[in-house]
Amino acid sequence: MNKTEFIKQLSNNLSYSEDKCAIINDILESNFFISKKSKNKIIDDFVEKLKIDNKEASYIYEVSTKIVNDEIKYKLKHPFGSQDRNI
Repeated sequence: MNKTEFIKQLSNNLSYSEDKCAIINDILESNFFISKKSKNKIIDDFVEKLKIDNKEASYIYEVSTKIVNDEIKYKLKHPFGSQDRNI
């Protein structure tokens, strides 16, 4: 999954504009996204830059990690699978 596909997937799952999802992606890229230690910093960045509450920021974080985890699982199960699949 490339950056554009990730942003589109976020937009579909969160019902946010792609511009807002691009900001979310930038925040995730600027932190070590997989590490649980950076979760609080990422959530704080969401609150600050998107002007949302902690509950919404936590939801965005959970949706983002689910998208990435699902993609990793798919790649592990289907290493030679088609790139054009619907998630």
